[in-house]
Amino acid sequence: MSLLSLAVRLAWLDEPCRSPCRSAANHTLVFDEVYYVNAARVIAGLHPPAGAPYANAPLGVDPNSEHPQLAKLVIAGAIELLGDGPFAWRIGSLLAGSLAILGMFVLVRAVGGGRWPAVGASALMAADNLQLVQARIGTLDVYVLAAMVWAVALYLRGRPLAGGVVLGIGAAVKLVAPYAVCIVALFELWQLVLTRRRGATPGAALRRACARVGAFAVAGAGVFLVLLDAMDQIAPPYNPSTRKLVRGGPFGHIGHMLSFQAGLTSPHGPRGIASYPWAWLGDYKPIVYLNINPAHPSPGLRHIHPAAHFLGMISPPILLIGIPGLLFAGWRCWRGRGIVVVSPVPAGDEFSAPPALAALAVAWFVGTWAPFELLSAFDSRTSYLYYMVIVMPGIYAAVVYVFARWRPRRWVIYTYGALVVVAAIAMYPFTPVP
Repeated sequence: MSLLSLAVRLAWLDEPCRSPCRSAANHTLVFDEVYYVNAARVIAGLHPPAGAPYANAPLGVDPNSEHPQLAKLVIAGAIELLGDGPFAWRIGSLLAGSLAILGMFVLVRAVGGGRWPAVGASALMAADNLQLVQARIGTLDVYVLAAMVWAVALYLRGRPLAGGVVLGIGAAVKLVAPYAVCIVALFELWQLVLTRRRGATPGAALRRACARVGAFAVAGAGVFLVLLDAMDQIAPPYNPSTRKLVRGGPFGHIGHMLSFQAGLTSPHGPRGIASYPWAWLGDYKPIVYLNINPAHPSPGLRHIHPAAHFLGMISPPILLIGIPGLLFAGWRCWRGRGIVVVSPVPAGDEFSAPPALAALAVAWFVGTWAPFELLSAFDSRTSYLYYMVIVMPGIYAAVVYVFARWRPRRWVIYTYGALVVVAAIAMYPFTPVP
């Protein structure tokens, strides 16, 4: 399944392109690739095209200093190795997307889920349009998604230090990676609640939980700081607004990133493609990343082929079951049946959906979605539907939990699977649908 997903993401990877398509400048950048690919070009010592973002930045720096450099260094390295072209821009996202799908399987198995629920959750990730599109363009989100999935999976397999190392790598891509600490903290909290309900003394359990979460967070922070300091030496952060390097070492860089993000506010409500986090749960305000219609080209998009429609939108069939599934999983947790102490994966029922899978779904969703909602509610922080990329594993887990607990007839599962596949085909960027 992972290989099939990779093949689907590889198809037409160098499209769309402006005729006669003989140079990198003829290939069309998709959505935020205009920032990250051009930043990677500057890091690699290449000038972006005139008029493009960072075209006037000094070579060798990272002009996209509002985010850590790791993903852009990967793209820059690919450009130096493979040349300045679509394959170099997007190969890192292709590999990260495949790692995320494999990690989703391991994540479900880590809480005792059977093989088929694990495969089902991975299949939903592979077929979800939002993930598929992000995993075939040169942006940051799929990199951080892969790191978060593997970090939490390692934590739940009883390896908090190893998980923390992966978490630190994810934070070196984008500063949303530490939301993984919220996920594991919520998971541990509900274990403690269940321990108390059973009448056991929670003191020792609390100390062990704090030690695990603390090791996870401290290891992640340490790896992140070391990586950020090293990356600042390789590609110094540069502020295009002031035309100066960001000084102060890794802590100065962190301060710059946090200050930049704090300034992204919408005090009068979302405008343009921005939306409220609560609206994401209904797929409100999907984002057209790129629309190419050769018969009726938009200004600036003439002589570009083939027809393409890159849509940033979650697969509707997944949300149809996923949101009620989260409520069901939350109810199971509230009833005291949602958590079991983390233990090795059992070799039992291949369709097993243990209580811990419900807890994982709820903890993942709340730990990653709630921060966006709180920042939007109390700080008017600007947010976009594609932020759901890192939230979706909780929804995938909720869907498979519902089906594994319900055990419906096969025709129901096949019908739902067919809906997911049809949605993936209809929303695929190169499907000729109006």
